[in-house]
Amino acid sequence: MQARLAPSSAFERLRPPSGRGALYVRRAFASHRLRPRDLYVWTPDVAPGAHLPVVYMQDGQNLFDARLVPFGAAWNLDECVSRLADQGEIHPAIIVGIGCTDDRLLEYAPDLIMRRLPARSRELIEQAWGGPSLSARYAHMLVEEIKPLIDAWFPTRPGRETTHIAGASLGGAVAAEMLARYPDVFASAACLSAHLSFLPIDEAHLPPPFLASDVIDAVGAFARTDMPRAGRHRVWLDRSEFGIDKFYEPAHAAFAAALSELGYVASVDLSGGAFAGVGHDESAWGARFGAALTFMFDRQAQPARV
Repeated sequence: MQARLAPSSAFERLRPPSGRGALYVRRAFASHRLRPRDLYVWTPDVAPGAHLPVVYMQDGQNLFDARLVPFGAAWNLDECVSRLADQGEIHPAIIVGIGCTDDRLLEYAPDLIMRRLPARSRELIEQAWGGPSLSARYAHMLVEEIKPLIDAWFPTRPGRETTHIAGASLGGAVAAEMLARYPDVFASAACLSAHLSFLPIDEAHLPPPFLASDVIDAVGAFARTDMPRAGRHRVWLDRSEFGIDKFYEPAHAAFAAALSELGYVASVDLSGGAFAGVGHDESAWGARFGAALTFMFDRQAQPARV
């Protein structure tokens, strides 16, 4: 189907805070097996007829307009992507923000890792989060329901080479799982402050010591067994210095080591690292997402004219 620019009958048009590009929202998108959620789609300023790469992102309500964010700060991605495109650092891209629901923890909890945990740790996490993982359903919704909708209504380049997934915190953890589940759909995953430690959710309730060891083993096994081998994909994995990010280093190291075993090379198809002086919040992620996006695209995702 020829992609169409979404009219108000399908998507409501909002004003991007920066005044750059166009921002649309689909209210209460209804999936077959998960709670309804809003979808936010930002399109850049490009010449008519250009078809663009797409980045799908978790926690979509936090990406553009601070007025939509409970914490009062947004990633400001309309400004970020426009600036990078103006500077020639990246080619213009469409950003699709998938809003979270009250089941956020369960939808983003990566089941491919959870199932590798011993019962003692899995039960502890499920008790803290309110039930078993729904990430398989979330992945199916994104790839089988949301992506076809976006490709039908917006001028996308729908192939693997120009389709990417990103998120922060637990949204970053599920981004890694999305790449593992759908390596023929996504070219890269950006996992900012990826919550691969699972617990703690905050600094006030520390888990028992055995959990960290169980999680490290499960994360490494997941990466070695489920992640695609190097050669066709890129992974950005990072963490901040403060907040709950200070618990992430062991699990991140296990993930990166396993990717190295699969042939990933630092600064070639694996990048990120630790960012000093910042915490676990939208402002920190928005400030470094430009670096992640530049690495993900590697300037290969040029707009196509049709």
